[in-house]
Amino acid sequence: MAIESSCTWIGILIILIGSIGNWLCICVFFRKRFRSSILTPFFIALLIADCIYFTFRVIKLLYYQQTLFHNFISVSSCSQTFLLRIYGHLTQYAPQIFIPLCHYEFYIRFSLLLMSFLATQRAYDMFHSSYRMIPRNSLPRSFSYLLILCAFILAYLFEFLGLNIFCSSELSSKIAYQWYNYMYTNLSNETSQLIIFMKNQTNNQSEIDCIIDNTISCPREQIVQHYFDMHERQIVSLIQKIQLYTTGAKMARNELRLKYHYHTCPIRFEPNFFLQIYNLLYSRKLGLNRYTIILVAGSIIPSMVTILANAVSLRWIITIRSSFNQQSRLSRHRTDETRRVIIIITTECILAIISSWFIDIILSIKYCGRSVVIGDDCPYFLRHSHALIALSDLLNSMSNIVLYSFAGRRFRHELKRMLKAWTLAVKKRIPCYCRIEWNRSNQLARNYDDEHDIGQSQSSTKPSKPAKYPYEHKHEYIKLRVITYPTSVA
Repeated sequence: MAIESSCTWIGILIILIGSIGNWLCICVFFRKRFRSSILTPFFIALLIADCIYFTFRVIKLLYYQQTLFHNFISVSSCSQTFLLRIYGHLTQYAPQIFIPLCHYEFYIRFSLLLMSFLATQRAYDMFHSSYRMIPRNSLPRSFSYLLILCAFILAYLFEFLGLNIFCSSELSSKIAYQWYNYMYTNLSNETSQLIIFMKNQTNNQSEIDCIIDNTISCPREQIVQHYFDMHERQIVSLIQKIQLYTTGAKMARNELRLKYHYHTCPIRFEPNFFLQIYNLLYSRKLGLNRYTIILVAGSIIPSMVTILANAVSLRWIITIRSSFNQQSRLSRHRTDETRRVIIIITTECILAIISSWFIDIILSIKYCGRSVVIGDDCPYFLRHSHALIALSDLLNSMSNIVLYSFAGRRFRHELKRMLKAWTLAVKKRIPCYCRIEWNRSNQLARNYDDEHDIGQSQSSTKPSKPAKYPYEHKHEYIKLRVITYPTSVA
């Protein structure tokens, strides 16, 4: 119990460290000075998505705790922590339509799509301003919410299509009979195991006699289809052995279930047709398949669009500044604002690219045999690189407040004002507090030094005048002040 509590508190501490800067940024954007800006909804949506994304990343870290916490926690697993139990309940019992909301990939894809929309809109805005040399009218605030909603819907569709929503209605009887023939001909021990399994599952002796005596005329194809379609440990082991002997590769249990035993999905196909399109739907190699298409359309293309649109905006900013005398003060203000937005969006996009798909692709090529979905299906990657990816996510989340403060002077000033207001509010609720002041009596010493330097700079033949104010050495001291606020009685 103590170990589980340690894992939970470590996870909460990491979430707090990584997300506190994002929530401070959100509070700044909710203040009156930024509330009316058309860009505020974009930044708030990006910051909230980053907080949720980082939270789910930390939950995955607890699941793979041996890659990060093995030096601090002696237990081999933190799989029963409070955070993981909540996450497991959501993923197992929530309706399938809500499952994409539990995946951290959904939120990073939403951020990439939203940044591409914002960068494209700013590039069009700068093109219009540069071409006409007049400031563009501000778009309505509803336009911001429309772009956010479109990015959310597209990210949801990409993530939902990435789920296991396709399957066959049943196991192909043709495939099951081929397995039976091969096993009956070449694997006598495995055939005996199948008969034992059938005896434990049914009391129908005619089915068992049909399997034992291959010369009896009986519906053998339907019988073996029924038993091979059970996702039991004995049947899975038999199919794995048949696959190993026939193809030379042992199929993983999860892949075997998905290909042959999964029949409760929303979209079910005829068995033989499903086997024909299985690689297109579920192959995880880089190639012509569903996962690669989602990766390219949902992550890589939006990333490239964001970078190219920001480059176009930067080009038009240079054009506008070259015609400085022809533009109004309002237009110059808009170019400065767009420049700051470009800095923020480009930096966030680069960090999101590194976290979402660039490192994944590079490491999957090295460790996972070009597998697009690296997670549970690539334990070698998890052992060597998952902690590094999590550390980059932590730095990405912590850097947002630094990035926003660096790019905008107004943001820095408003952040200082907000923190001072919070500090004052906390002080007013405390009966008394102490403040240490360090005062140094250096004014007389400074005057004495100045007059002494002036006297030394004059000619040596001319005697220097005595100092107007004799210097009296004063000691440094520290003052401890106890300040109290009056309490109001209703």
